[in-house]
Amino acid sequence: MGDHLILRESGCGKNHPLNLPCVIGRGNGVDLSVGDPAISHQHALIEAIDGRMWIHDLKSANGVFLNDQKIEDKAVLKPGDTIRVGQTRFRVCEAEEDLSNETLLLQAFPRDDACHLDQKRLKLIYEITTELSVNQEMTHLGEKLFSKFKGIFNQDRGYLALFQEDGSLKPLFYDPSSGSVPLSKSILSRLFQTGESFLLEDALHQDSFREQESILALKIRSAVCVPLIYHQQIYGLIYLDRAIPGFYKQDDLEFLRSVSSILAPLIENARLWTELKRHYDNAIETLRETEARLIDMERQAAYVRLAQAMAHEIRNPLMVIGATARRMAKSETSGEQKNRFQAILSSVERVEAVLREVDHFVNIPPPQKKLERIDLLIEQEIGTYRGEWAEKGFRPSFSVKTPQVLVPLDSNLFRKAISMVFQEILFSVLKDTEFPITVQNYGNEIEILFGTPEDKGRFCDPFDPGSVEKPWTLGLFLSMAHKIVDDHGGQMLLDSKARGPFPMIVRLPRTMRA
Repeated sequence: MGDHLILRESGCGKNHPLNLPCVIGRGNGVDLSVGDPAISHQHALIEAIDGRMWIHDLKSANGVFLNDQKIEDKAVLKPGDTIRVGQTRFRVCEAEEDLSNETLLLQAFPRDDACHLDQKRLKLIYEITTELSVNQEMTHLGEKLFSKFKGIFNQDRGYLALFQEDGSLKPLFYDPSSGSVPLSKSILSRLFQTGESFLLEDALHQDSFREQESILALKIRSAVCVPLIYHQQIYGLIYLDRAIPGFYKQDDLEFLRSVSSILAPLIENARLWTELKRHYDNAIETLRETEARLIDMERQAAYVRLAQAMAHEIRNPLMVIGATARRMAKSETSGEQKNRFQAILSSVERVEAVLREVDHFVNIPPPQKKLERIDLLIEQEIGTYRGEWAEKGFRPSFSVKTPQVLVPLDSNLFRKAISMVFQEILFSVLKDTEFPITVQNYGNEIEILFGTPEDKGRFCDPFDPGSVEKPWTLGLFLSMAHKIVDDHGGQMLLDSKARGPFPMIVRLPRTMRA
């Protein structure tokens, strides 16, 4: 039996010879493989028993339909019958039978009801495609979509979600917004792996769901769930339920599957559009920040050019004053007059030294960092100033309270910054003063304390509102030190309540920063 029978696939008209027994499914190792994601790996079996042909449901997810009636376990099959597995329909035909002129009545509706149903569902599809084609914002899609569903499915709850790379679900929309959805891990795993839809006609009478607390608490009785499939990839799912047993039928599941096949590419395009818009917004923000930095750099470059011009204008008359004072000092024999000229020369030399520092300041190169022992660099610079501090009776004490002293630095520039701080100390700190300098940890940074801070909460950048009006923040030495520390990705902080630039805190990162 079955030697002269074929299964003719509806729609494409493809004929499949029926050799019994015949297993129909989507997986490997079946007799008739069908590329329909709604078909289970082993969905149905056709075989001959006692001279008759039978079709069996192999515990498929979406059932087997014979002449549009779902079979419970098995049913007799004869030529002329129609079989539906998943979304694929076959007709059992004699091999020589010509069906070109035959019309098959699958299901009859009263004329008014059929037209009303078709128009209502076609209108829903039209409204959904129209809405999604013009609205690419993911945040609005769910609300629009489920409001359209309400007129057809009358759901109590709804859920639209996308699968992530790890298999978890990312909700796009809950209906109602404060609700939750009782999807078990086994259902999610099965849907994600096989693309199968499911229909719960009465959840409280199905053994796999009756004991689940979420089903009982939320009073789920009837539910449908379909995957969103696009380019043979499952992107997410749509879930709807009602508290009425048997409310959803097979035709509801099929219609929702049809809607999902339209929604899947539109939702994926909307998701990509949202992601593209986010990248675009980030790029615009980055461009704005870059533009602000470029404007700030241009402003700083203008200040540098101004400083160079001012230094040049000051240096010319200063050279004349210095040369004249030296000649007059040489010609003077009076000790008092000579001392006056020497005082003038000392001031001239002081101004010349400041102008040299201005030249250095405007030409500070970017740091070339490598790991250096910060404690050794500070000790070396302390030794450089030991004689000048001794003349002033200044007694610095240096202590290191961390073993982690390696820091990415440009050693020459860092020593220059410390030298500028020490120069400021010579002018700001009173004679005969003990002055502690401490290196210690500060989170992921290393901290240098100049003096003894009382309340670190009062410390801020020299250019913050709390310090910007202090006269010492305009000092050349501190400005140079601040610039070098900032170029290293660090911070220089001053006490906003202090009467001078000290105590001071310098913090530097222990790792390279881009």
